[in-house]
Parts: sequence; structure tokens; C-alpha cells
Amino acid sequence: MTDRVKQVWLPGFLTLFLSMMLLMAIQFFGPKPLIVSTSGWRMTAPVAVIYVPWLLSLLPIGAMGAYLAGRAGASPRATLLSIMFPVLPYSVFFVLWIPVSLILDDHIGHNTMRSALLIGFVAWVVLPGVALLAGGLPVQILKSRRAASV
Repeated sequence: MTDRVKQVWLPGFLTLFLSMMLLMAIQFFGPKPLIVSTSGWRMTAPVAVIYVPWLLSLLPIGAMGAYLAGRAGASPRATLLSIMFPVLPYSVFFVLWIPVSLILDDHIGHNTMRSALLIGFVAWVVLPGVALLAGGLPVQILKSRRAASV
């Protein structure tokens, strides 16, 4: 197994797999999510659905990704990539796919409010990214301090 696989791909895909499996389990069995809407009307479509238990479960998942990458001897940049790996599909979706679809395709309504896209971006990219970093960065800092003291 190459170093790149041990240091980035294996921890990254494990964090992605665990985060998606926990999200699926919480959707089926867990508590109801926090639903964010842009208006006070009950019949409007929700803008963002925030699964707070899932966000809390991302803390140990980020720590696990940082630990596995650090144990394999990854650089700080590779460790950060393995921590943030579950957020990458969502960020690609918001940064690339939505603008391209708005320009080229007629399946997305062109009257979609920018605030709705911003709230969705915060709910599915920023908040999970912060939770993963909050779990993974302390592990990475402790690992680097131990390596410096030895």
C-alpha cells in the first residue's frame, strides 16, 4: 500500500463512510432535524435541514481521521485533507454544480434566492467542516507536540 493511500485515502474514505452512515442512521432513527426556512409560513419549503446530532457525531469522526492520518505519518496538509474529506462532495456541489446547472440547465428554478443557497452552503459545508475541524485539529496539534518533544 502506498503512503498516499495510507495517509490520505484510507482515513478520508473512512471518515466519509462513517459520517454518511451516521447521517443515514440519524435520518431513519434519530431525532427530528432543525428546519430553517426563510419565511414564517408553514407551507413553504425548507431551505436547510440541520441534523444537530450528526454535527455532534462529526467531532469524533474528525478526530479519528486525524489520528489515522497522523499515525500513518501524514503531513499536516494531508491530515487536514483527511479530516475535511466528508465535506468535499458538498462543497463541489455548491461551488461547481449549482452555478453550472443554473447556467446550462432548466431543471433548477432561476428565481432561487441567493440567501437560500447561502443558508444551504452554511448548513451542509460550513457547519460540518467546523465540526470536523473541531474534532480533528486538537488531535493533530497533540500529535505535532508529541513529535516535537521526542
